[in-house]
Amino acid sequence: MPKTKYAYLRYLIIHSQLKRNIHKYGYPTLADLKECLKDEGFEVSDSTLEKDLCFLREERGAPLVYDRAQRCYRYTEDWEFDVPFTPEDVRFLRMLLHKLQIFGDAQEFKQVKDSIDRLGEYYDLANQYPTDKTDKFILFEYSKGFRGRNFLSEIYDAIYNENEITFTHCRFDSDKPTKRNVQPYILKEHRNRWYLIGKENDKARIFGVDRITDLKITKNQFARDPEFYDEVFRVLYDAVGVFAFEQDSEDVILHFNEEAAPYIKSLPLHRSQIPVYENETEGYTVRLHVKINSEFINECILRYGDKVRVISPEHLVAEVKLMLQNALKAY
Repeated sequence: MPKTKYAYLRYLIIHSQLKRNIHKYGYPTLADLKECLKDEGFEVSDSTLEKDLCFLREERGAPLVYDRAQRCYRYTEDWEFDVPFTPEDVRFLRMLLHKLQIFGDAQEFKQVKDSIDRLGEYYDLANQYPTDKTDKFILFEYSKGFRGRNFLSEIYDAIYNENEITFTHCRFDSDKPTKRNVQPYILKEHRNRWYLIGKENDKARIFGVDRITDLKITKNQFARDPEFYDEVFRVLYDAVGVFAFEQDSEDVILHFNEEAAPYIKSLPLHRSQIPVYENETEGYTVRLHVKINSEFINECILRYGDKVRVISPEHLVAEVKLMLQNALKAY
């Protein structure tokens, strides 16, 4: 981080202490300020701290005085220290907000957006950059209106604060909703859907957020299990999608024709993808080490239609062949 940014962090810490009399009795002494800065990771000398105080008073116009009777520093009137933003900073923040629109229903998001909109008005960005279309530079695949979107922020908070959650969940293959009590660990997005991965009865469970209702954040806290994270990431490392628990990883060999080959070369199906043959001219044959779940079959095989052929394992050859025969019967 640049030195100027470090300095501004110090100024903000000092400022918060100078205003602390609103919440805590008394004003800070020089020793108090040094101790507070040290607690935040800034060990400074008396001369550096005095220069910081001088900057606030002389450069930023802070109504700062030294009270000799109490040997402390204080403001003579209410004052706020603002970290300077450039128009470029504001435009960059707007771009980040566009990326975060998936959480757009969260109250925190709305508050941040309102603040940045006010910054934009302050810098008159609309007139300075009339052709600025930062929200048009990146197009996402997700649908803004997906079901369960309003729960993402609450689930995130529960994960962060280690609070158990309760909710009603209904699987696609069942019409019977069930009540769940879960320790939430991870939110994962896959193909425009969000999933919650957590612990229920000490076992890994996955829930589609779009099938959750009656979400409640309980006051019951849990201690995060680092080994559970290791297990989740180990399982998902060989997976396509999220439904891969209690499945073994296998080697799969696929052959793509010449039409599909350039796409598979430029955007691998999975992190484990490697070519089987060097300088292959008639198509492209790859080996993958994956968990053969329905998501892998649908996304890495069936979506390519007649442009791909399963070479091995034999049970996958038979499964895909049966699926294609059943599809043909529908016509």
